[in-house]
Amino acid sequence: MKPFFGALALAAAIALSPPCAVAQLLNKDAPVIVGHYHLNVTSIEVHKRFWVDTLGGTPMEVGDIDVVAFPDAYIFLREQPPTGPTRGTTFDHIGFAVPDVPALTTRVVANGYELTVGREPPPGETASPPTAGNYGMFSYLVGPDGVKVELVTNQAPNPPPITHHHVHFVNRDFIAMQQWYMKAFNATLRPEQTDFFIGADLPGVGYMLNFFSWLPAEDLVGTEGRAVDHVGFEVRDLETFCAELAAKGIELTVPYHRDPALDGLASAVITDPWGTVIELTEGLRDK
Repeated sequence: MKPFFGALALAAAIALSPPCAVAQLLNKDAPVIVGHYHLNVTSIEVHKRFWVDTLGGTPMEVGDIDVVAFPDAYIFLREQPPTGPTRGTTFDHIGFAVPDVPALTTRVVANGYELTVGREPPPGETASPPTAGNYGMFSYLVGPDGVKVELVTNQAPNPPPITHHHVHFVNRDFIAMQQWYMKAFNATLRPEQTDFFIGADLPGVGYMLNFFSWLPAEDLVGTEGRAVDHVGFEVRDLETFCAELAAKGIELTVPYHRDPALDGLASAVITDPWGTVIELTEGLRDK
């Protein structure tokens, strides 16, 4: 795993130097934010048609590594066929906010991509159960290699064309999962939980971490090797944060390290109890 994350660090160190505003993590103050996703893909160009041509991200070429930048999140593309889609893993989807969900959804379908449901139907049923959230229109998309994306309505005045909004996990033990993320990232319980949905808010960020109850019969697997290989959290004072994780009994999969050859970017890796791989970085939003 170490060479993979080393490549990520190198890509980040170089890719974040251009002055393009859209290629920035805009939240400079919160102690922890969700900053990137790293995908295993069968084709870089196929994914660019989805993330750039369809959703409106900004492509960034960094040697052999391609990055698509959105406000407040980076999508790193590693050309290596994934072992499967996001469905069936503990990671469900990446959430984006846009001003006009129906218009963008129409473009997604016109470009040949499929729509899907928020929550999977239970065994033996075809109808999807209802999803939480009444904050505006939303839709669910399936991109290349089975990467699932949600679009929600951005109701802010004069919103940008697209911005990162949230990350969504699934698990039979979705409440226990939410509590683990609260413990790990000092998040707080979001009110209005239901019997199938619960959320956690990151300090200084608010709405970000969501958890669905998993309904289908098959067992879930971890994210390593799948279409979304891991989620990246950008952390202030990462070395201290890693020590705090250890004090909480959360083991580092890859220890904290900083390499001057990588522009001083700090990185570490943890894995949640259900197999979701999480990279911790420090320095992405300061470039």
